[in-house]
Amino acid sequence: MKTPVITTLNIPLIAAAASHFKCTGKLKQSQNNLVYLDIDDAYILELFPLLQDQTIKMPDYFGKGSAGAHITVVYPEENKKINKEELGVEHAFSINALAAAEIGHKTYYVLLVEAPSLLQLRRQYQLPDLLCFKGYAVGFHITIGVKE
Repeated sequence: MKTPVITTLNIPLIAAAASHFKCTGKLKQSQNNLVYLDIDDAYILELFPLLQDQTIKMPDYFGKGSAGAHITVVYPEENKKINKEELGVEHAFSINALAAAEIGHKTYYVLLVEAPSLLQLRRQYQLPDLLCFKGYAVGFHITIGVKE
């Protein structure tokens, strides 16, 4: 697996705004088997405009059947079914940094997060600590913007 080029960004406005949001969410699973922590949509709706770059687009997470703001725990490609008892359970996380990650021909603007209980869940299902996204090893994160 490749490692993305990650650049830490210093945008005090985003750090300040994010500090007011709840750092918990409930575990959910989409119809295509994406397992994710469902978090407050404000993480995207309120932070995205603070990136102040017209070339960055808001992630397409808000249509019908979409997850909204979330932290991915298991990608569908990882082919793991999780026990139904895990769904709906609340997990906490903390925000470490705002960063830009270059993956393929796109740059993802993300909040890097730490979530010990989600890491424990991945290990419980014999999954590696890092998720595999398009052939890249990535940690837990909240995507707030994408640039082509």
